[in-house]
Amino acid sequence: MDERKEYDCGLIQDLLPLYQDDVCSDVSRKAVEEHLAGCKNCRVVADKLKNTKVDDRLILEKNGVLKEHAKRERRKTITVGIGMAGILMIPVIVCLICNLAIGHGLDWFFIVLTALLLTASLTVLPMLVQENRLLWTLGGFVISLILLLFVICIYTGGDWFLLAVIPTIFGLSVLFMPYVIRKIHLPNVLAHSKTLIVIFWDTIWLYAVIVICGFYVKNPYEYWEISLKITTFCMIYLWAIVLLIRYLKVNGWIKAGVSMVITGISVSLVNDVIHYITDGKWHMVLSDADFSCWSSNVANVNVVDANIKLIILIAFAGAGILLAVVGIVKMCGNREK
Repeated sequence: MDERKEYDCGLIQDLLPLYQDDVCSDVSRKAVEEHLAGCKNCRVVADKLKNTKVDDRLILEKNGVLKEHAKRERRKTITVGIGMAGILMIPVIVCLICNLAIGHGLDWFFIVLTALLLTASLTVLPMLVQENRLLWTLGGFVISLILLLFVICIYTGGDWFLLAVIPTIFGLSVLFMPYVIRKIHLPNVLAHSKTLIVIFWDTIWLYAVIVICGFYVKNPYEYWEISLKITTFCMIYLWAIVLLIRYLKVNGWIKAGVSMVITGISVSLVNDVIHYITDGKWHMVLSDADFSCWSSNVANVNVVDANIKLIILIAFAGAGILLAVVGIVKMCGNREK
């Protein structure tokens, strides 16, 4: 008896979609092929399944409908954006007419204009751009904000423009630079170092804030000497944590443990370092710790402060060592496997 007659047509036709998509087992594939060799009806069904013209046409029609819908939505969005821009132009025109009518110059008119540009950067601009909307919105907001501060500074006759702009850019960088850097296409050399780029960028602007503030104090050199040293100490801690997490070739448990130990040491010593920079005298507060005494002030030594810092150090160090031990155990277990 021919083995091809052993397979039921219904069973073979159920297997045909899997056979056409090449996702069936070798046994099923062989059974289908043997049955098709001797069954005309099933070959007709198989040929119909191979005909993908209808499916392709449906896909094209679907894509066309989606594209047309996207175009309509884009036109509506642009129309709304243009309408909002027109609405924002009304107070600009009214302000201009009133300013000229009363014989004033165009000084405060530019304040109104740049203020409305700031509003437009957050409302109109996102509607007019389709790609990289976040980057365009942030860029427009920052530029219009700088223009507004510049115009106000000129109108008031002040010299505080850089003092306002640099800290503003620093604050915006801390908030939005991680999102911006993700949207920017970088060369392969820099693509895997985006975290370092963000920290480096924020570090530059932080030092710029310190430098610009020095021009507005009575003793700038003394201020710069103290503030830059304190800032550098804090940034060394930050960079140590970042480089540790980025480049230490161990698992996350060990990285977390080492980071906690470093954090505990830094928190415990930061005030001592600041006092040394400002007063020129080194005194480790931890050496005054005495858990038997919790008086706020004994012989001009803040025992409570020392006790609290020692507790923080012990807690961070203990938690860090525990995490590191867990990480080491996991690494040893993975190696054995």
